[in-house]
Amino acid sequence: MPADEGRKPGNCNARPADDQPIDRLRLPEAEGGWKVSAGLPGMETLVLLARETPWARNNCRSTGAAPRAADCDVLVIGGGPGGATAAALLARAGLSVTVVEREVFPRFHVGESLLPANLPVLERLGVLEQIRQCGFIVKHGASFHDQESGLEYTFYFRAGKPWPSYSFEVPRARFDQVLLDNARRQPGVTLLQPASVEEIRLDGDGVEARVGAAGSAREVRARFLVDASGRDAFLASRLGRRETMPGLGKVALFAHYRGARRWAGRDEGNIRIFIFEDGWFWWIPFAGDVTSVGCVLHARTVRDRPGSPAELFEAMAHRCRRVADGLAGAQRVTPVHSAANFAYRAEPVVGDRFLCVGDAVAFVDPIFSSGVYVAMQSAELAAAEIARAFRDDRFEAGRFAGYARRVRRGTAPFFRFIRHYYEPAFLDVFLQPSNVVGILDSVTGVLAGGAFLGNPLRTRLSLEAFFALVRLERWRRRRRGRPVESRLEW
Repeated sequence: MPADEGRKPGNCNARPADDQPIDRLRLPEAEGGWKVSAGLPGMETLVLLARETPWARNNCRSTGAAPRAADCDVLVIGGGPGGATAAALLARAGLSVTVVEREVFPRFHVGESLLPANLPVLERLGVLEQIRQCGFIVKHGASFHDQESGLEYTFYFRAGKPWPSYSFEVPRARFDQVLLDNARRQPGVTLLQPASVEEIRLDGDGVEARVGAAGSAREVRARFLVDASGRDAFLASRLGRRETMPGLGKVALFAHYRGARRWAGRDEGNIRIFIFEDGWFWWIPFAGDVTSVGCVLHARTVRDRPGSPAELFEAMAHRCRRVADGLAGAQRVTPVHSAANFAYRAEPVVGDRFLCVGDAVAFVDPIFSSGVYVAMQSAELAAAEIARAFRDDRFEAGRFAGYARRVRRGTAPFFRFIRHYYEPAFLDVFLQPSNVVGILDSVTGVLAGGAFLGNPLRTRLSLEAFFALVRLERWRRRRRGRPVESRLEW
């Protein structure tokens, strides 16, 4: 299967799929039913013109059969931000890469608020200037409001850090297309889209994957496997497990609106978090007049309420006054989507000749918008480790243990904040931040994504001081007979 070569840069101003169809030029079938067709205008894309093939059960197994020669060095499952980042960087390292992506791009996806720490990764990936030219709205900070207490605070990202003091709010249909086009342009990258990995067989020399679509399938053999399948967690669901974090089982309902409220000046692009009795809302403005609005609820709240997701979403919007006021006169322009199981860790993260990146490793409650950054940063770390493994011709699980530790440490600050976020004592301190011993600076650094690659001692001590204040506030609330448990346990 030939790699895509000679690509022109993708047009960042391309409209989403609902108003700009992808032109397809059907050419004669290649052996095995694969077809080459036109992708975005001006590009040829190797695709499978396909219906989705159901995942097989019990489909990861080792085999003692003599392996055939590899079709590529690395097989990447998933073409989202993590998979596209890994593929591009691996190709730059001189490796041949096959990416299997089951969805046709551009496509709707949640996770639309980038962190400032994303921008250095985008720059190293070589797409930052293209992202700037897309005209995405600039995000200078994150605003939080608690309806029950009336507390409110805006964390503005700070200058003088290894990352910028701003980021972007991005419709994922366009953002993900830029990243996947960048990967596809790299010499040595083959993109199979839409296509599904139905089955894999691991052995001492690599992985054999059965990739299918449109009722046909073929084997693709690689020397290494990267699971960038996102919340599907392809390998964990077959070789291991996903551990849901206690108390963080959530359901999200979300849609896009036209004509929703906008704030003035540099606050226009800030993500806004509105906390209310049943959960919280996100409010993410895009350039133009469209806003992403989502509601995150405890899973049992959804189970206990009758009606459709759209009806539940509307009911919750009326219960949150800031959202109700902001949507007055606005028009919903997408269906109400839903997603569940919002916080988990997956195992295994690494193994002989495979590793996982992004949401295939862990997913954190989206309140701090960490998803895209964790996917891309972990993919960058993974690409470096895989390139070294090929250089040394050593692919045993032990050599990737350092990568697994770095990813676990990188996500730990987000998980720590999330575990306490729903506690009243945490919100009392978080929404009235003090800069004693650098607490405000350190908390803002976590919100910017800066803690993923490690914190200096001063920052770690500041965060410990912050959580000491949370414990003190919890003690005070107990003394006064006020609630201390998570609001979602009330």
